[in-house]
Amino acid sequence: MRPKVAIVILNYNGIRYLQRFLPSVLATTYESLEIVVADNASSDSSISYVKEHFPSVTIIINNE
Repeated sequence: MRPKVAIVILNYNGIRYLQRFLPSVLATTYESLEIVVADNASSDSSISYVKEHFPSVTIIINNE
């Protein structure tokens, strides 16, 4: 059994980056994988984009 791995992506107003690379991160075939987006109080639509397009991604919302 493979160990569980987490990919943590730090985000601040980075919707254009999430749109560009998140699909390829999610295309992995590694079985024990958790993908987390940690958002640092973005004012763009990053979080709503991730929620709408990638519901399997865990989101951590920081207020500052």
